[in-house]
Amino acid sequence: MILRNPREFLFDEPAENGFEAIDEKSGERLGCCVVHPEPNPALFPARPNNYRLEFAGEFAAFGRTVGAAMALARSMAAQEGLPARIYAACPPEDEWLLAALEQYGFQDNDGLVRMELDFERLPETRMPAGCVLVEDELTDAEERQFFLERYNQLFQSARDEDWLAEYTAADGFRRILCVAPTGLAGELTCWREDGGVGRIGYLHTARRWRNMGVARHLLRLAGEYFEDAGLEVVVADARARIPMLLRTLESAGFCQTSLLMRYPGVDVG
Repeated sequence: MILRNPREFLFDEPAENGFEAIDEKSGERLGCCVVHPEPNPALFPARPNNYRLEFAGEFAAFGRTVGAAMALARSMAAQEGLPARIYAACPPEDEWLLAALEQYGFQDNDGLVRMELDFERLPETRMPAGCVLVEDELTDAEERQFFLERYNQLFQSARDEDWLAEYTAADGFRRILCVAPTGLAGELTCWREDGGVGRIGYLHTARRWRNMGVARHLLRLAGEYFEDAGLEVVVADARARIPMLLRTLESAGFCQTSLLMRYPGVDVG
């Protein structure tokens, strides 16, 4: 088995970010693994640099390709000089992959959690003094640009107008904002999905307005919007590594119902 960098982009990463295991006789690729650098100081301030490993192929190639990718990710983290996390996506039912990752020190302490609203637990909330409520479908061109800038900054993404056009075309799309005299205090987007399910898609509170009930108030308004529309199920997905979001959703009447994806990882630095 030969371990080398791929000859071309792999999983949308340049060749230097990946490794492939090649059968010496046939020349066929047995497996591969790449490192996806995902810096995000806004969502993960304690460990702003994140490196996601993505593997594909036969079990025989797992050890060599993942081991090489781990070493590369550690080197990347060392060059940046900031606390980091190396992680991988693992479906909840894939015990084999989880066990294999645990052999490299990965800990099963993060994941994507599905939360569902219990309408009977919707809290009584109110907007902070001086703020006003705005609801729209995000049709104004200038507002759309501002939203894209905020979204891309928060998620360290590069979403464009084409993505936003599809995003806002969702059935029953609604944006709810809490606006203060000095600017935006909080923002939420929601829409209806197939099967009569309400979806909380985006929730953000400006730093100076956190812990003042803005997010809880927006979530209550979204819950009432769906309730008035006759929907009985409202969901939101949250990362376990963002405990403030989990607590906010729970305080707004949401309960954890399922684990959608595991994100086992190793803390570095």
